[in-house]
Amino acid sequence: MSWLAGRTIDATRFGSERAASAGAMTVVVLGWLIALGSLIGAATVFAEIGWSRAPWVVILCASVPLALGLTRRVAASRRLRSIAPEPSLEHRNYGSLAAINDSELRALRPIGCTAREVATQTEVLLTGLASIPSVRIFRGVRPAIPGLPLIPHAISAGRRLLLVESVAWPPGQYEADPDNGRILCNGTYIGQSVHALKTAARQWAKLLPRNHSVMAVVVVHPATRGEITLPAQERNDLTWVLAEDTIAHLRHRIAGHGNSVSRNAVAALMAATAVDPR
Repeated sequence: MSWLAGRTIDATRFGSERAASAGAMTVVVLGWLIALGSLIGAATVFAEIGWSRAPWVVILCASVPLALGLTRRVAASRRLRSIAPEPSLEHRNYGSLAAINDSELRALRPIGCTAREVATQTEVLLTGLASIPSVRIFRGVRPAIPGLPLIPHAISAGRRLLLVESVAWPPGQYEADPDNGRILCNGTYIGQSVHALKTAARQWAKLLPRNHSVMAVVVVHPATRGEITLPAQERNDLTWVLAEDTIAHLRHRIAGHGNSVSRNAVAALMAATAVDPR
């Protein structure tokens, strides 16, 4: 079990990954030198200050908070690097589906098989994302809401995070109530809801920096032969996809969100994943 297991990390407090770079450190040192110089300059004119020398005081007042702010950002970024060091970013896969089990608390459930079995089917499909350098796949991720079952898969790709739930449903025309998330098949409520998954996506969005985006994805496998009509696609927080279209759909959702691995996302996901590969 990971030393991070059981903790939820708010990655927004770490700031930018670049804040710990050599350039950022140089700016911090320069900021403190300017603050020190301004302090010395202001001290010499406090006894006889005039408008011509007032800029020293202005620079002093501005440079100290600036230097303090830069220092905090660098310190926060260094904490981020200690939690998610470079070797941990090289892993492409984290966690295990062993912790995925059937539960009455699971709002989206497969019919005719277990939650782990259908998640394993999705796992096979996700190998099609291996060619994307920024993709990191997490299994058994806590939804950031206490008491709810683990989400089978989370995909981090640049500044995009996809929370992937898997179900197996029989043929029918499915709808999702826009108000409460309840799922209907051919007009009949089937005892399932997408509300918890959408809430988890919103909660995860709060744990990541503002330049990251989070979306929930429901992969629907066929329980038996026949046509499945998926619920209407929602705006930006949830999307539905048939199993056969999964890779093309996910590639489309990932595109345009950066080619580098997000250390912020990896740090937060490692803390929320059942097993840490380190």
